[in-house]
Amino acid sequence: MSAVADCADVLDRVVLLVDSLKEEEWTAPTPCEEWDVRAVVAHLLDVEQRFLANLTGEAVRTDLTLRENAALLTAAFQAEGALERVVPDRLGDITGLTLLNILMMEHLAHGWDLGRAVGRDPSFDEEVAARTEEFARLMSPEVPPALRRFDAPQPVSPQAPAIDQLAAFLGRKIPA
Repeated sequence: MSAVADCADVLDRVVLLVDSLKEEEWTAPTPCEEWDVRAVVAHLLDVEQRFLANLTGEAVRTDLTLRENAALLTAAFQAEGALERVVPDRLGDITGLTLLNILMMEHLAHGWDLGRAVGRDPSFDEEVAARTEEFARLMSPEVPPALRRFDAPQPVSPQAPAIDQLAAFLGRKIPA
């Protein structure tokens, strides 16, 4: 699959998980200790809104759902030259492909948080999670300390699934 198709799959899996949430699950604590489920979803929506604006050059739209933003992001990343184009970000000017990889990392990590919080596995693709962990490891030294949003890496078994490896690298405690 292409990077855009991989990202679309990750976004879809998170959207399906969010769509399946029951009323009482919105206040459940998550492994992202400062946020409950509602706050994690709000964060993902904010990320999607900012990234869509960065990629398209249009104003941030706050009237769209997670599902609508995901569809618009997928379409924007599929546009001719979108992955090669340099776009603004808090990290500075980056390529659309880097933006796409950051978007996948955010959704994989926080999708993992949501899945753990409500006891449902989003079933992310192992190869996509492994490639995203590799991206996170390569990108990590480039992120200024003031912009780092994840905690220090945590120990994890080398035999753990790739999504757990990514979550541990991004500071999540993985049960033994």
